[in-house]
Amino acid sequence: MIDPKNIDLPNFLATWYGAPSKSGTPLPDSCDWLPEPLKEWHTLTRRWDVRLTYTTSMIPPERIRIAEDGKAIFMIDSTGDWRWCIDPNDSDSVFDAELYAPWERNSERLTDFLVHNIVREVVCGANARMRALAVSDEALAEVLAPLEEVEFGTWKWPAPGYRIFMGDETLAEIIKADSGTGWDVDVVSPKFDRLSRLEKISGARWRA
Repeated sequence: MIDPKNIDLPNFLATWYGAPSKSGTPLPDSCDWLPEPLKEWHTLTRRWDVRLTYTTSMIPPERIRIAEDGKAIFMIDSTGDWRWCIDPNDSDSVFDAELYAPWERNSERLTDFLVHNIVREVVCGANARMRALAVSDEALAEVLAPLEEVEFGTWKWPAPGYRIFMGDETLAEIIKADSGTGWDVDVVSPKFDRLSRLEKISGARWRA
């Protein structure tokens, strides 16, 4: 498995979004209290003038505030129904919850969580994609043959049980099909020609 810590985020983002358009600039002093991984994430991603998130929204670091419960929300989902927060007294932990539900500790530490989210957002937002539903185990093995699973922790959002695989300019996300048979599979790449091999796999009906 691929350790998330071994994913070089600057190179990863450049692969999927092109070279950054700006040099990195430090966050204002008002953000000094934020955990270092979160500050580094914002400093890095501000170098790109393109959309990097599709299903979640990062709170601008200058606007992150500690609430009465001692937690500070730093990310919400696109519907506003799910939230993620940090605890200044436990700076490398992440907590999440649906709206109005109590906070629960996420399975990942903050550094891995931020890598997990940016990788998954690429899966959700990539233009070059192929999708197939109810893929058989045999066909799935062919799809994933040149890829390696990323050892991300488990999330309850957006649905428990999904897994992400990575290869040469290719990402795949799989989850057990709702029908109970086979797998729902999304495969994405910066280039459509990287996905052409999928059309040769029998047992999977692809759609762009």
